[in-house]
Amino acid sequence: MKKVLGLLLSVTFAVIISQGAGASGFNPGRIIDDEIFYDSRAMGSAAAVQRFIEQHTPACDTWGTGPSGHGNTKAQYAAQRGWHGPPYVCLQNYHENPNNGETSFDRGGGAFPGGISAGQIIWDAAQRYQINPQVLLVMLRKESAGPLFADSWPLRSQYKYAMGYACPDSGPGYTANCSSELGGFYKQVNKAAWQLRKYRNEIQNYNYRPGRVNRILYNPNPACGYRDVYIENYATASLYIYTPYVPNDAALAAYPGTAHCGAYGNRNFFYMFREWFGSTHVNSTLLRSHDNATVYLVSDNVKYPVPNYDILAALSPLGGVGFVSQSYLDKIPTGQVANRLMRSPDGTVYFYDSGIRLAFTTCAMVAQYGMDCGHSMLLTEAQVNKFYHGPRMGHGYKTTSGKRFYIQNGTRREVLDDKSLALQQYDQGYNVLGESAIQYLPYGAPIVREAAVVRNRDTGHQKLISNGTLHNIRHSEYVDQTLQSLGGGVLQQESINKLPQTSQTVDDYVKNPAGETFLITNQGKKKVTKPQDIPVSPLALSDETVRSLPGAGALDDIVTLKSSDNGTVYVMESRQKRPIVAMEDVFAITKTERPTIAWLSGETIRKIPSGNVVFAPGKMVKAPSNGTVYVSDGYDTLIPLSHFDQAADLGVNGAIRQVDDRVVEKYKVSNRVLSPYVSCEGRNYLGMGGKLYELHLPSQNPYPLQSKTCAMLAKEAKLPQFVGDPGGTIYHLKNGTLHPIRSWQKFVDLNKENLPIVKISYITVGLLAKGELI
Repeated sequence: MKKVLGLLLSVTFAVIISQGAGASGFNPGRIIDDEIFYDSRAMGSAAAVQRFIEQHTPACDTWGTGPSGHGNTKAQYAAQRGWHGPPYVCLQNYHENPNNGETSFDRGGGAFPGGISAGQIIWDAAQRYQINPQVLLVMLRKESAGPLFADSWPLRSQYKYAMGYACPDSGPGYTANCSSELGGFYKQVNKAAWQLRKYRNEIQNYNYRPGRVNRILYNPNPACGYRDVYIENYATASLYIYTPYVPNDAALAAYPGTAHCGAYGNRNFFYMFREWFGSTHVNSTLLRSHDNATVYLVSDNVKYPVPNYDILAALSPLGGVGFVSQSYLDKIPTGQVANRLMRSPDGTVYFYDSGIRLAFTTCAMVAQYGMDCGHSMLLTEAQVNKFYHGPRMGHGYKTTSGKRFYIQNGTRREVLDDKSLALQQYDQGYNVLGESAIQYLPYGAPIVREAAVVRNRDTGHQKLISNGTLHNIRHSEYVDQTLQSLGGGVLQQESINKLPQTSQTVDDYVKNPAGETFLITNQGKKKVTKPQDIPVSPLALSDETVRSLPGAGALDDIVTLKSSDNGTVYVMESRQKRPIVAMEDVFAITKTERPTIAWLSGETIRKIPSGNVVFAPGKMVKAPSNGTVYVSDGYDTLIPLSHFDQAADLGVNGAIRQVDDRVVEKYKVSNRVLSPYVSCEGRNYLGMGGKLYELHLPSQNPYPLQSKTCAMLAKEAKLPQFVGDPGGTIYHLKNGTLHPIRSWQKFVDLNKENLPIVKISYITVGLLAKGELI
């Protein structure tokens, strides 16, 4: 490789850097802002500066053993050129003793007692003269021969005038004319930093000053011309005093190369700084210092402390956070703590979030959000315009996570659903923004409605609103199915805590204020016509809630129930639920093949006491342990049957059902056998041909049947005129007396109306009085 000797000064030497760096954005009047240039704490520590150097320099060939590119080693090549031998000290290994000038070149190529690193030298100078160490690093890169940041085997001479300090372009052909007394890395760094601070403190003594137009040459050769530049700050003026040339358009366009009449020092400083450390401008209005983590929004010469990350994130359209010196921040008056209100120069007050600004139309609406128009942050028009213009602010606010609020009187009132808003005649419109933007507002009473289900967003637990109070819900299939139709929504626990609550639990048995009771079944609500039959207290709900429950109609007078989790059908009797043996009994009891059975899924059916198994009244049963056949009377009595003729006359028919002895044992067994002559609710009937005929037999004692059994037996209003016994005798029944008819012809003569002959058993014949032969 070709080793560069001598001094290559910034005005004539174009440093090669990444081709990715562009040549745009250079402002000759504002190369770098004061807030950055004089921020001495920018890198935090000497160790950080040293780490930066180590990360930006190549691996070092300290002993010159690597290939030179000329067919020999670097050390051999150096000897051929008359240069000194190893060690060759790279920047990351460089140390120097400020007291005696010894360097790593003298002490083995690296650290040594009494020596301090290049990073420490730069950091100390930056602190001593209050210059950003990043500025010194960039100046070292652009001024040093090699440059040192790119060289893997630097010579001692490359450190001598590393910062280009005291090297005016006054030599032959505008070459550098450096002062040998000020050579050496430590002196160069410290003197460069001292000089930059001196420019700032004594700017009035120099030709280039901020706040005015300055005539600056394009090149050391005056024939190349000049440019009038309005310098905006001290830092830019200092750069021009240190390197007194402004790049022409050709030099800027040629970056990182060279151009006719070009000068590259200040150009290179600008682009190198951007490559390594980002913008040279405090572009953001969000600023902080290295020593204090507080971020400020700076606008119109006022700084507003940003209290938390949420507001900082909401201000992100203004750019990232820039670092400036604490002294710079201290000079700016401090305003109120930043909030969610910004004000444009025309007086419009905005709420901002998610990159959007939303205008308040009145200060009264601002007050609804718990803020005051007088406590809005005044931003410049340019700052305000960095936020997208959104719709106006109203009461409605929906978060990006789906929560919905109605902002009112400085609180956020969570909204259950649209219907809740409509019923209270509130506007249903809303803006969708981040929840953090209204986190400062306390929860208010939520906007809810009667007859709605509220689900806790955190736990999923549900409650029913009735009479304005939250009721617990005992979940079951049909209760959930019925309540789901009421609609409702989801609320936070904070909102739920604002509502009245009761420990009462909604199950499947409820009543309205009028005292009407309803069971919640698989078909919705069903009115209970005889609530006295159900020994469970219904929960009182509001009339609106009960009316809103889906379902219609009432249960049958004979109430039959069924649990959702098994197939047993129960009949309510004497405030007990009694399991019915089979569906044919169900049909018989309800007197229909399509009975209204209340399918229940809640606790009501489990709370009702259980009774004995039920057969339909008027059915024949027997136990396996004996041969006695019984007829069921009501739901609790069995009547022994002495002959099947008795059952036939009464109309008790069908198969004889065999039931468990334990079931029979729970029934009361009558001490009388069944008679065809029975009484029902005070009236006497005689069973003939399978029907009951009302008839009083003075000499007979009727068997008293229960009303449920009587209801199961067919009745005929008009007594038959002709009956026949099993032996073929035909009788004329008249006034409760049987008159035998002597012949068929006589029967024909009597039966002018062709009436039927009703078959009766001998038992029934024996119960009737006998008259004379006809």
